[in-house]
Amino acid sequence: MLFGLRQAVMSGSDVIAYKVRYPDGTQDSVAPEKTLVCEKRKEEVRSASRQSAGSLSGDIQGPAHGDLRNEPLMDRGVSSSSQPGRQSPPRGPRQLEYLGRAFDDERRNIATPSATFSLVATMVGGGVLSLPFAMSQCGLVLGTGCLLLSAVGSAWTLSMLVDCARATGRDSFELVGHAAYGEMSRKATIALVFLICWLTKIAYFVLLTDLMVPVAELIVPSLHGLGPETIRRIVVCIAALILSPMCYKSNLSALSFMCFASVASVVVVGCVVGIRAFQSFGKEHQVQVQMPDHTNRAVEVMPLYRLWPEDWAKALYAFPTFGVSFLCHFNALPTHQELARPTRTRMRRVILVTLTLTSMIYLFVSICGYVYTGCYTCGNVLLNFSQDDSLITVARTALSLVLMLNFPLICQPCRNALFRLLAGTGCVRSCAPCATEAESGQENGSGSFSMEIVTTSDPGVDIRDFPLPRVAEPEPNRRGSSPPSSPPQACVHVYLRQDTRGGRVAGDRGSSVQVFDTFLPKEEAMQQSFLEPSNLQRIVLTTLLLSTSLLVSCVMRSIMVVWSVIGSTVSFLIAFIMPALFWYKVVGPTVRPWRRRCSLVLALCCSVMSCICFVLACLNLDEPPCPTKRVAVGRQLS
Repeated sequence: MLFGLRQAVMSGSDVIAYKVRYPDGTQDSVAPEKTLVCEKRKEEVRSASRQSAGSLSGDIQGPAHGDLRNEPLMDRGVSSSSQPGRQSPPRGPRQLEYLGRAFDDERRNIATPSATFSLVATMVGGGVLSLPFAMSQCGLVLGTGCLLLSAVGSAWTLSMLVDCARATGRDSFELVGHAAYGEMSRKATIALVFLICWLTKIAYFVLLTDLMVPVAELIVPSLHGLGPETIRRIVVCIAALILSPMCYKSNLSALSFMCFASVASVVVVGCVVGIRAFQSFGKEHQVQVQMPDHTNRAVEVMPLYRLWPEDWAKALYAFPTFGVSFLCHFNALPTHQELARPTRTRMRRVILVTLTLTSMIYLFVSICGYVYTGCYTCGNVLLNFSQDDSLITVARTALSLVLMLNFPLICQPCRNALFRLLAGTGCVRSCAPCATEAESGQENGSGSFSMEIVTTSDPGVDIRDFPLPRVAEPEPNRRGSSPPSSPPQACVHVYLRQDTRGGRVAGDRGSSVQVFDTFLPKEEAMQQSFLEPSNLQRIVLTTLLLSTSLLVSCVMRSIMVVWSVIGSTVSFLIAFIMPALFWYKVVGPTVRPWRRRCSLVLALCCSVMSCICFVLACLNLDEPPCPTKRVAVGRQLS
């Protein structure tokens, strides 16, 4: 089984016993001859290799796997922290990997194309309508650079999260945070997921209002007799009534087709905007501009396109829009959990293809939208089109329906995150079976992953011939079964990293990957992550979330205000800062120092940018839906 090394008992220069802690929190002493393998630091292995090529005891060789003498897997290995006079972190290079769901589990039934499409559908949505505004404020050159930079940064941090998951066996954003920094980090990640879902619901209500008001006025001409604000509030309240029944459901599997509808609607919007942009390219033409009182005005657009920002403050204000458009980090780990044969090569391919396809869609829509609307680009580019445009009406209707069906998919994780926050503070009690409380020594999630040693009663067993998976249970006759208080998802499966790497090595197509070991983590956080509200709690929380998001959306003047607040705060934290810090804590001690420094630089730079953009977002809370400054100047000149 696996255990964490606490202390090595020395007799002179020899190790006579190890004081260890098992995954269930119990402690014991283990004789050196009963240890099979341990993970050691790279610096220690290189030093030992330079001293003597044969100084590593128990070099592992296998006819089917080649010479592994340079790998830091050895029997009876001792970490540098156990040597007298040396204090260094006991975490070793990741020669072992941990999967919360077995490599060949039958529930892993998502192929690489499906996983890619799922992440693309998570990214693309209503936020694509604000990218032309960000491009107009940054200019074509800087805007394209910022968009691609955001894509590269997102790919980097997505890979970081996957590395953290494979280094700890945690399959959710909050549990990776718990493994890195403990319980407070877990609660912080839950709060961030709740906050971004709640703010996204507000954004969806604002977008639904912008999209459905022109359609409603076409269908019911008598609405023109009402004021613009009254029309907007009537429309958004009707939309809330229509979609609210789906929000109260506990299971939304019937809406699994929405990933296809979401991508299809964005493609339709992109095609329509592209058609209008090509028709008007290089020509003077008219576009619509929505005034602060939500009345529309036609303005003339000259075929002049900026390459660089005219106002750098406005460019920084719009910059978070690029980052929030690539946000899918809280869905990346569930996708990794369901990916069939999750080798590192396959997961990296999924991330690369996802970011490439999404970047192409975003570049096309943002450039075409800016080319058509010029300096009058609205926060929602569809506001620049006439109500009588039949193609745009189709695009508005399709996107409105998709947003309404997507809304419950946002409401469910928002409600569950709020429930777990309240349950953690003792405000509510779960009706689900309570999990066994963890031992006090397991309160820090990273404790059981600081160093892992596999033990066996026969020190001569080669790890390549290791027996079938063994669950770390107190009773050996209950092998492979979990206690009633532990959900089956909490079981962690251990593999050799070189077997799960993919590419041309073992673990790719047509080859089997043998489980190295399994164990059941007993931390309370692992059990709390599966808690769900009761029926009454679900109704109360859903009503609270719907009402608050609807009320806030009624006072929002522009969708850009919502995106700028989300992008400058929660998006920076979830997409860039926290993954970098998690990776630095969990994986950082096992990699080269320059890679650790790069992760810290990324977290620091994003923190500075987040503060600057948040200040600008607060200064522009009264930003109108469209840039009307030039419209006012034009009226004065005329």
